[in-house]
Amino acid sequence: MSAGNASAAPGSRVRRVAVGYLALGVLSVIWGLAFVAIKQAIFELSPVNLALLRWFIAAACFLVLIPIIGKPKTRLEWVDLPRLLVVAFANVVGYHIALYYGETTVSAGLAGLLVSFGPVFIVILSVLLLHERAGVKVVFALFLAVFGTLVLSVGQVSLSDLSSFLGPAEVVLAALFYALLTVLSKPLVHKYGAPPTTIWAGLLGTAMLLPLLSESFVSQVEVLSFIGWASVLYLSVLSTVFGYLLFYTLVSRGAVSRLSVQLYLAPIVSVVGGVLLLNEGVTIFTAAGGALLLIAVALVTGVRRT
Repeated sequence: MSAGNASAAPGSRVRRVAVGYLALGVLSVIWGLAFVAIKQAIFELSPVNLALLRWFIAAACFLVLIPIIGKPKTRLEWVDLPRLLVVAFANVVGYHIALYYGETTVSAGLAGLLVSFGPVFIVILSVLLLHERAGVKVVFALFLAVFGTLVLSVGQVSLSDLSSFLGPAEVVLAALFYALLTVLSKPLVHKYGAPPTTIWAGLLGTAMLLPLLSESFVSQVEVLSFIGWASVLYLSVLSTVFGYLLFYTLVSRGAVSRLSVQLYLAPIVSVVGGVLLLNEGVTIFTAAGGALLLIAVALVTGVRRT
């Protein structure tokens, strides 16, 4: 019987690994196409109103899910509240507001590529905050990612117009918020569970958006088209509720840095989606800069950690 268990263990491990990579692939596609949905939605909604509508719908879904999967493994300790508040702000307010403003001037494909800077930030933050080990490869990957970002920005920015730097900078800022929430959420999902962390961070973050509510929200939502609603619902239900539940579940398994760098598929999906669905163009600078960023991500993937 012990021999049977021994022979079954490798097969079970292979299945778990396969399921994990499949989940990462699904998440990459969902979040890659989210950049396309955002670009479509901001044709009709301001960045702030898009964030409000997206998270109002997501929060409603989370409230329904609380009795089902919202109970934490253990009672929330006050010492963890500041971390949860920072995760909530970085997740809902920081990341989404910065990204939406960035996509008002940056294409969906370019936004997806620039957000791929996030995994490099994650490795750095994992070293600084979680004491995961990293070496020369991480430093080299950082410089490579910065250079790739500069190449991507050719044609998007102008030295004579400083405001042209704002869009790419806002997307890179969103990538930093993404890295921050990823690293800081790891202890929370281990202690309280992935679904409760997802739900409570989402609800707290939605509450933080409320001071941004204005009369323009109602007027824009009233005239939102079918395509606009489809984009918002995709972002709210599929990308936010399902996506974040899956994301935090994956965060709870293994090193944060190794998980996050495997999401480099998302920017490729965003570029392809932008071309096919929004007729966005791809220049030589997009291809070269994107390749440099993805190489930087691939480099940090190979960094060993404890």
